Amino acid sequence: MALPLVVITGLSGAGRTTALKALEDQGYQAIDNLPLLMMPALVDHLLKNPASSAPVVVGLRSIDFTAPQVEALLKNLRANPKIDLRIIYLECSEEKILHRYNETRRPHPIEAQHLQAAIALEKSQLAPLKKIAEMQLDTTDLTVRHLRKILQHYFFESEVQDLKIQLLSFSYKQDLPKFADLVLDMRFLSNPFYDMELRPLSGKHKKVQDYIKQDSRWMIVEHHFKEFLMGAINGYKEQGRFYLTIAFGCTGGQHRSVFITEFFHNILKKLHYDCIVEHRDLRTDKL
Repeated sequence: MALPLVVITGLSGAGRTTALKALEDQGYQAIDNLPLLMMPALVDHLLKNPASSAPVVVGLRSIDFTAPQVEALLKNLRANPKIDLRIIYLECSEEKILHRYNETRRPHPIEAQHLQAAIALEKSQLAPLKKIAEMQLDTTDLTVRHLRKILQHYFFESEVQDLKIQLLSFSYKQDLPKFADLVLDMRFLSNPFYDMELRPLSGKHKKVQDYIKQDSRWMIVEHHFKEFLMGAINGYKEQGRFYLTIAFGCTGGQHRSVFITEFFHNILKKLHYDCIVEHRDLRTDKL
């Protein structure tokens, strides 16, 4: 059996430690802040001394290596039939990273004249890793809970490795989800917000769902969007993707996007797809 090895890398401040802990909670042996040049020795030790069948997750630091070294090392690891290598690359907006470093007051691991320069240099250093990562995840808009949920879903052990799908509802007032692969705008449908009886409810409520279904344009969702999404999902599977995020947006993220997300979740579950739902901007006080 191949050694399951997960490499978590990406920009400092993008959530590498949180991702590492999320996988550690799932039974992975976690090794944090491992310089890349120490990876061959670690892998050799693990292969010669398999202490347990638990997979290993490594948080890599972005220092002491060059692009050719990265490419050569990972090429060798992937060519080894004894290793099942997965790479997760975490990134984040510069504004968010600056905010996080100002909050924690911790120094950036790369020395530079100022923080912006350090971030730019790190992006350049890590470009080869980002290019070959199976999963690229922008954490700018993710909460810690949401990041953990995505990773736990992605690495959930099953007998057959298949495409895992996350369905997400969001509000356009709160900006687009930067990590989504597909974004569909639901604002062409009638808005339940303007019905005073429906305003306090969410898209999970039957009255809201019935209201949306009465819109003559609902057929676009039920037939054309469904056909498009199933074709896209099959295409991603054929391209060898392991994880797919599909986002549905509306003005407030409470009614239309929530209902459409639940609607397609039910369809995909009936077709035995492995999928989860996240309502990013749904208020907890909504029924």
